[in-house]
Amino acid sequence: MSILTYMALRDEIVPYIDGNGLVCSTPFPPGTLAACTNGIMYTSELYVMYEKSGQLTDQDKLDYAQKIGQCINSEGMLCRLPIGQGASQEEVDDLYAFANACTALGNTSMPRTVLWSIIKNLGFMDTVNPGSHSNWASFMPRQLQLMACLVTASFPSWKNPLHILIRLLCNPLYVYSALIIATACWWTDPNNTDSRRLSWHLQNNVKKVSPLCWLASLIWMHVLKNAYGPAEMCAVADLYYQPSGVHPFCKYWIT
Repeated sequence: MSILTYMALRDEIVPYIDGNGLVCSTPFPPGTLAACTNGIMYTSELYVMYEKSGQLTDQDKLDYAQKIGQCINSEGMLCRLPIGQGASQEEVDDLYAFANACTALGNTSMPRTVLWSIIKNLGFMDTVNPGSHSNWASFMPRQLQLMACLVTASFPSWKNPLHILIRLLCNPLYVYSALIIATACWWTDPNNTDSRRLSWHLQNNVKKVSPLCWLASLIWMHVLKNAYGPAEMCAVADLYYQPSGVHPFCKYWIT
């Protein structure tokens, strides 16, 4: 597709944007504040598509920071909804997409805030009871590859020696991530789109700073194409977003 074709994404996504400016999986009545609890993930995917299609603007970067920033609480924790609109435990799916988008947009401030919150809270990001260390679902380092994503988004530069040093110190995370990427979805049913979406965010992010992860991503891409053919992630989106073929991501997802 040409960049002019992808420009249509900006118009077609409008009915899927809720009153908070976050993207939803289905259209929603005008004036609705929050239409879904994965708005961070879908919004992040939209802005990654802007970047991958070559139409990302400086205003897009500001808009993304504003929309996602309203979901980061005073503890630096990423929450599913804007602060004050309800509390539910954040899960890893939003964080994978968030880190991927921050790397694509060059936003290091927000992932550093979230990463520092995880460190100072001993790994627990309990967004329902901030400061609690008893909810295992809120223990983010249980997925080491997620920590690699946040390190990548926080320190992505190949020119800044400090960034390179920090990533070298975190090299075990990238070795582990490469193993996860290389073996992901080999025996997964094609209808299981969740695992492929998260794997896509993981490999699209960490391969930018780790040669080993880049090699692993080639294996992952091969497995993806074998499962879905040349449509690749558009086919995954077509299964994920129902009814089939309606959501803009079904047409505009760039693998």
